[in-house]
Amino acid sequence: MSMPSPPRLDARRALATAKEASALSYEQLFPLLQATLQAGVAALLLGPPGVGKSSLAAELAKSLNKKLIDIRLSQKDPAELGGVYFPNRKSQVLELFPPGWVQQAVREPCLVFLDEFNAGLTKLHQAAAYQIVLENRIGEFSFHPETRVLAAGNRQEDYSLATPLSQALNNRFAHFHMRPDSEDWLRWAASHNINEDIMAFIQTYGDDVLFCAADSPAFPTPRSWEMSSRILSQANDDSQQQHLLSACLGLEMSLQFIQYQKLFRKVSVKKILAGEEKLDFVKNSEPSTIFAVLFAVAGYLKDHEIDDSQLLSLLAFLQSPGLNMEYLIIFLRQVYARQKELFRRLRQLPTFQALAGQMVNLRVTLYQS
Repeated sequence: MSMPSPPRLDARRALATAKEASALSYEQLFPLLQATLQAGVAALLLGPPGVGKSSLAAELAKSLNKKLIDIRLSQKDPAELGGVYFPNRKSQVLELFPPGWVQQAVREPCLVFLDEFNAGLTKLHQAAAYQIVLENRIGEFSFHPETRVLAAGNRQEDYSLATPLSQALNNRFAHFHMRPDSEDWLRWAASHNINEDIMAFIQTYGDDVLFCAADSPAFPTPRSWEMSSRILSQANDDSQQQHLLSACLGLEMSLQFIQYQKLFRKVSVKKILAGEEKLDFVKNSEPSTIFAVLFAVAGYLKDHEIDDSQLLSLLAFLQSPGLNMEYLIIFLRQVYARQKELFRRLRQLPTFQALAGQMVNLRVTLYQS
């Protein structure tokens, strides 16, 4: 049997495209990494900076009922990773004095998270990494049988420091690639008190604004949007807000967001819930407008109790002309994540029950098509 010839340039490009397509979202990766670690196999997670690799590690540790040991390799001296040898004058041999994290990984089940794994590893770092990944130990200190190893790193194409690993070390891992996903992030944001303006903006423009790698210090990532949400609450005026957002997101994205925010601020939720303002999304069908209204209302409902008359006005709003079922599903996800009691009250209304039935039929139709 003849050996296959090396792939041609176009084939290599196809492989690169396939690799990019194989990148998975946070929610897709979670069960796969969980199964890999439960099987006792070390995993290497690669992805752009700020997409949630550290958050994913923390959630995995919690789900596996293991203590998280978070080690940033690029910030560690090799001795902090592998320990230091001291002479034992009595036995006339060198003995390893392990760092504290090793003692913890020996004593109890842990998830050892080696972050920034490919950021400038020296040979001494790699020697310790071999022992951790391959043998589940440092020196003579073997880890607890239920201790697991997860490594993470960035990609060279994202303007990040990324040193190629040896093939021998690569071959010790199950490899996974992570990508930012706006739907995943919005589900997370709904339960983490993220600014409604930001959620509406990302719902409108999706992955294109959630993450955009740039050769500059500040650029949009899931992490920098979360930072922006926190920093917005401290801004005293519009000028200060622009400077603060630019510091997190870069100038171009901050200006784009501020333009959208002006639209968001035009929404009068109080008038909608008082029944004083009727909206027609047939006449005003621009998605940016619809999402601005939906997230403004959802944000208001998070912080305000509404009476029965306002509940009926909310139901009338849900029946606004042009507000199709796809938009309703997005809105109700936000309400359910923030105000489960309000969602329960809505479900008791016969008109809402009919709407919910239409949404179920829509989802079944989309699934079958």
